[in-house]
Amino acid sequence: MKIPCTVLVADRSMPTLPANLRRKPCKSTLALCKHPKNEEFFLLLFSGQNKNGTKYNLKDNLKQVLTKFVDEGKFTVQLKNPEHDLCVQGDVIQVKGFLHLLRRALEGKVSAKEMTFSSMSVTPVKAKDIAPIKLVINKRLDYPSKGFPRTLESVYINDLKCCSLPKGILQLQKLKILDLSNNSIEFLPEELNKLPNLKELNMSYNLLGKGTLKQWQWLGGCLSKSLSTLDLSNNTLTFLPDQLVKLHNLTKLNLNNNRLKLLPAGIGNLRNLKILSANSNLLTILPGSIKKLTLQAIDVSENNFEQNVPVNYHNFQLPVCSLKEYAAKKVLWSRIPYPKGSLPSTLIDYLDYAKYCICGKACFTVVCKQRHNLSLSSISETVNTMANETVYVPIDCYFCSRKCFLQTVIKRFRIPIAR
Repeated sequence: MKIPCTVLVADRSMPTLPANLRRKPCKSTLALCKHPKNEEFFLLLFSGQNKNGTKYNLKDNLKQVLTKFVDEGKFTVQLKNPEHDLCVQGDVIQVKGFLHLLRRALEGKVSAKEMTFSSMSVTPVKAKDIAPIKLVINKRLDYPSKGFPRTLESVYINDLKCCSLPKGILQLQKLKILDLSNNSIEFLPEELNKLPNLKELNMSYNLLGKGTLKQWQWLGGCLSKSLSTLDLSNNTLTFLPDQLVKLHNLTKLNLNNNRLKLLPAGIGNLRNLKILSANSNLLTILPGSIKKLTLQAIDVSENNFEQNVPVNYHNFQLPVCSLKEYAAKKVLWSRIPYPKGSLPSTLIDYLDYAKYCICGKACFTVVCKQRHNLSLSSISETVNTMANETVYVPIDCYFCSRKCFLQTVIKRFRIPIAR
């Protein structure tokens, strides 16, 4: 049996070797073989630099096999002579199959029909036989005739005027990058949130603005932990669902060239967000929770922000929250997941459409609302503006308590909007 993989050969006899002389991981083929005469097992390692292969005997020569990270497709074979560690990384399914056969071979449970008897018949896996990890489709003929290979890590489907997401993509558990820009997609299926490794999603230049609120259920699920980059620019969007705040690991969000009038109230809870771009929209005000962000760059130029927003300094007393509201606050503050089916749909909607105080806590019916002015330079290292624009914008602040109101509004010196 042979598998294509990436192998790093580490020499334990020279642990202090300088970094520039150490071997680097390289694409290889690892084969498990059996001698035709003495029936002893051995490993053959081929690479681009060693096309003849290196033979490693296994009888009384195997120190141990490390399989702690086998679920990631990684394992290490430690040999006694030579003192080499073969650090292997490959497809999870192929790796597990290889290790299973190796264990059975060492236990003497492999039949003659299961094993290649002669090392002469073992050759490296050809490049054309290696399952691809990247697929680019720019025309209909580029679609794979046998379906999408399960090994794909990045898929680019552009300029095809596709109206829906190909169903085969939903089976790609290793997918990290999905680029569907320049198509005619109006919504994405909810099953998209089951892809556990998706990090980048590019939906620019599509028709997501024609979709309904219920067609954004793909926000959340596994994407809450994996998705780091989301591009929704040029989609004629008129709203963004509050479920966007479920993408806890989002670092880059592009909303340019849409028709948005508001951003989700809880956008400030995207603690990892570093780049926010929402230029050329119809924004008149930003959510107060945005004060919590620490950005590297923000661009909200070419919008319709109001000027000279009045601030009413008044004393108030909020009533006591209901038990339902207290429980909902705790669920959102603790980031307890509530997938579809775990709660009644009315409660899921109740949690999804929460407002957020500037302190970061959710609030529902017991809340006070005020408008304030914010300097964008106080939340971002870089602020992109047009020549005639100011770095001050109005924000809509919600307060979950009198304490938050006093600390944020009355005790804070108000900076007027510069003209």
